[in-house]
Order: sequence, then C-alpha cells, then structure tokens
Amino acid sequence: MNSAEQIQRVVARAKSFYAKTEGGHLLVNADFPVDRPAIPPLSDFDLDRQLTHWLDYHLAAKRPGWKAKEGLDDDSIPSIWPHFGIAEHSAWLGMEVELQEATCLPIPMINEPEDLAKITLGKQTKWFGYMKSGYDYFRSKKDGTFVLAVRGTMSPMDLANALRGDELYTDFLLDPEFCHRLMDLMVQATRWYYPQLYSWADEIAGGHIFFHGGWVPAKTIGHLSNDATLLCSKQIYEDFGFPYESRLTAGYDHVLYHIHNEKLHYVPHLAELPRLALLEVSTDPKTVPPIENLPQIFTATGVANLMLRANSQQIREHIDELASRNLFLHATCQNRADAEDIVKLVRDRSKPL
Repeated sequence: MNSAEQIQRVVARAKSFYAKTEGGHLLVNADFPVDRPAIPPLSDFDLDRQLTHWLDYHLAAKRPGWKAKEGLDDDSIPSIWPHFGIAEHSAWLGMEVELQEATCLPIPMINEPEDLAKITLGKQTKWFGYMKSGYDYFRSKKDGTFVLAVRGTMSPMDLANALRGDELYTDFLLDPEFCHRLMDLMVQATRWYYPQLYSWADEIAGGHIFFHGGWVPAKTIGHLSNDATLLCSKQIYEDFGFPYESRLTAGYDHVLYHIHNEKLHYVPHLAELPRLALLEVSTDPKTVPPIENLPQIFTATGVANLMLRANSQQIREHIDELASRNLFLHATCQNRADAEDIVKLVRDRSKPL
C-alpha cells in the first residue's frame, strides 16, 4: 500500500477539502492503463458455491493498478469492495437476480400494492449474505496492500424502481398514495441496511474510503443514485424524490451522490440537499462530457463540490475553469509520467489544502 505518510497526506487534504466553503480547491485521482488479468463472465459462476472464486478474480485484477501507482501522491487509497453489479444495491430486500456477463439485474417483485408485504428486511436474504460474506472474504485476504471501501446504496426512488419495475412510472401518476407508501418503506429499509454495509468497511483516520478511492469523514452516506428521475418530470422528483432523500440522509453529516449528465432538470433542487458533500456528474453515451460542458454543469449544480471524470488532456485544456470550483477530478492518464504531471498541475492550480 502507499506509505503511512502518504495516506496521512491524502486524509489531511480530504479533511481540508470537505471543510471548505469557498471554491478553488482541487483533489485528483490519477489512473493509467496497466496490464490486468481478465475477469470471467459473472453468469458463469454459481455464487452459492463459487462466491470466493469470483472475488479472487476481482482482487487479482485490482492488484496491478495498485502496484503501478505506488508512490504517486494523488488523492486515492488502494481499496476494494464486493462488486457484482447493479442488483447488489437492491437484492438484499429479498429479490431474485439475473446474472449477466459483467453485471446483474434485479427481478421486480412488487406486482401489486399488496406485494409490499413480500419485502424482507433480514440478514437471511441471499444477497445480504453475498455482500457480508464478500466483505468477510476480502478482509481475510488483507495483506497491507489495500483497505475495504464502502460500496454505497440507492435513493428511495431507484430502490422502488428495482422492486416495482417500470410500472413505477405510471404509478407516480395513477396511484401516488401507493408510491408514497413505497418510498417511505424504502427509507426505512435503507436506514436498516446501510449502517451494516458501512460497518463492514475499514475505518481510516476516523473516516472511510468510498468507491472512487477517496477518503470521506465519518457519518457519510452514499454514494446515492436516482437514475429513475431521468425518466420523470421535475415535479415527480419534488414529490417522490427529494423529500425522501432528505429523510434518508438525516442524521448523517455528509452525503455523496451520483447523477448522470443526460438530464439535469432536477439537479438544481438536488444540489440543495442538506449536507451534500460531493456530487458526481457522470458521462452518458452520446452526450457532451461534463468537462466540455462546464458552464451548464456549474449552473445546474449550484455550489456543490463536484466529482468529474476526464482524460489528462481535457483537464489541461480546462484547468482555468476547473479551478473556480471545489472538484475531485478523476483523471485518465496515458501512463505513469502523464499521471505525475497531472497531479502536479492540479496541486499547482488548487488553493491550499
């Protein structure tokens, strides 16, 4: 793993970053291509019997990247978490799952309002067991080269979409009372599950590492997602999204959130979420990358701290604009030398951290 001194620097910069109220502070995670062993298709595995085999492939695929970045003083800490695909965010509610090549899909289980009684909040569900066993297994493999990161979770709307399927979108209009009951239950369910997920990860200097490799302070929830909102009006988000996200995150000091750049109509309201510490804006296919569309992205996101992904050349071209906000940049670099140059550039252009 990176040296203890380097980890201390990562944590110190992150603490300073999240404490800032004025813009101009930059963090950076610089990655570059390395040769990695392939991960076989998830659908080839019987997870009841081969869970640890699947996890071994993921661990082996991570190690070359960690090794190649040793001594690179960016803002990431080598980390891993059990990862199967999108269904792991919801299947702990008792859902069946369809395994695919590199992800897994939840099979909706709410066909009518009465089916809400089928939702299970218990440690006996199959996918609760996979996640817990996954963390336990990775912990048994710890050798000083990595830590365990927090996987994150979904917003109530995304969880409801997984459980109900696409009928949810007409439910919002035809049966809002049912939708409010469903959202309320999703808040309760996540507030039961997330503290357990959070506890399985490693505590580092009083905080945790999240999926992007960065350090965040204690009492952080996220990252949350609400992809369902992309197919809904702003009013639907105001009625069924924001109020329940506010309830879900109450009691936490920091919130991490993930959005897509294809639709930003609801984002100005989302950016008002209390204690929003970091808002990732990802790039959808056939869209202008956020870093090439900074005026619109900055306007839509208010004063929120942002996480953006871009290649090293894009960062060089837009560094003046980037340096006006608080940003965690994920830089895709050409090689180690390019990564070192980008880290130096970001450090030089950032206000002190």
